[in-house]
Amino acid sequence: MRRFSFLSGLLSFLLWVGVLTFFYAPAVLAHEGPEVPQQEEEPEVTQEEIERHKRAGKAARNQRIEKGVEENETGTDPRSFALQWAPYYRYTELDNGLIQQDLVAFGVVGFTPRLGMFYELPVAQQRDFSDVPGPPDGKVIGMGDWNLKFLFRPEALEMTYGEKGEKSGSVLIGTEFILPTATSDALAGNALVFSPILGVVFDMPLHGFVALLNLYQFDVWKGSSAPDTSRYVGRLFYMQPLTPPGKWWGGFYLLPEIQPIYDFEANDFSIWIGPEFGKMFAPGRIGYIKPGWGIGNSEPTDRKFTVEVGFRWFF
Repeated sequence: MRRFSFLSGLLSFLLWVGVLTFFYAPAVLAHEGPEVPQQEEEPEVTQEEIERHKRAGKAARNQRIEKGVEENETGTDPRSFALQWAPYYRYTELDNGLIQQDLVAFGVVGFTPRLGMFYELPVAQQRDFSDVPGPPDGKVIGMGDWNLKFLFRPEALEMTYGEKGEKSGSVLIGTEFILPTATSDALAGNALVFSPILGVVFDMPLHGFVALLNLYQFDVWKGSSAPDTSRYVGRLFYMQPLTPPGKWWGGFYLLPEIQPIYDFEANDFSIWIGPEFGKMFAPGRIGYIKPGWGIGNSEPTDRKFTVEVGFRWFF
């Protein structure tokens, strides 16, 4: 009887344990241990969204570049094709004693924000041969050869750099034509000269920029008495504002330029250096003076000394 009572009690105990485990174990297990966070599924990025992001970044970059080009307050940035009228007077002495004086109508016409034309029309020239041996003797006055440049700034060859991409760089490609429009052979070369152009322009600190233009000039037509033309001309210049626009002392800038020239026909290399010093009198109204000196001259027709005075009026 005792064994039966013990067994029946044990069975009753096990039965109650089983009942409690059945009803309460799921709730206990649900609260055991730290809660494991559910991982959210990452949203799927479509190709269209990727392309939209690329287009937005490209548009922002182009906007920064265009803003920098539009802020060409001195009118000297070759990347800017804003409408410009910039007549100037230039006095030149050559090593052979020839004195040249030129009154030139210079200007810029932008066909698009990326394509522009630069024209130089020597409307009045004087050549004084008084100190030059041989003909012609005395002074010759007339109109000189016209110069037309076409520059293109391809979007695919632009870049931004610096903090937040606030600076930009551009590649320029183009052509130059020197047209035989002079009224006398003594005033020009009596030849149609063509030049391919390749250039680069980069922004520099303190709102400046550096530019390098490379030209190779050769004649595609010339008169019987005209010499052959085969010449490299480089133009390296750096523009640096000196004072911010504003007061009477504002708007000054310095633009030193170096022109290395190699004449393949004469096997002659020369360098010309000219620091331009200018002042912005009002937005789009610039006055400047630019003296220059020849260095390492070896040919009589190399430039010995020049001085240029001009005014830029751009819109």
